[in-house]
Amino acid sequence: MKSSKFLLACALFIVSGCAHNPDIRVGHDTVDGITFKDNNAYMDCIRNEVKNGVPTFTVENNGKTDLFFGSTDPTTTEGLVELSSANGHNTYSAYQRDAWYDRGRLLDAAQACSKT
Repeated sequence: MKSSKFLLACALFIVSGCAHNPDIRVGHDTVDGITFKDNNAYMDCIRNEVKNGVPTFTVENNGKTDLFFGSTDPTTTEGLVELSSANGHNTYSAYQRDAWYDRGRLLDAAQACSKT
């Protein structure tokens, strides 16, 4: 009986340790899609829609534009929008930590701003 409790405790410990990944891109609060707006217009639209007083940072990396909210570290940032170009249009992925807190404002902005 003691050994089965020990094995159960070990299994729970391992599963709970593996389940937590602080990188915002691994979370479940995410949307993605396509926009025909250029990078600057799309990112400016998101900044204007969110307006939460959190500093934003734009990082260009290998042809991809990342817009971070609060921090450029994916493990601590409050939100991230990744925008990349391919075949004449831009694809975006938006991630928001704790989206329930403000009802997914960043995720809504990413979708609304993608429309022309």
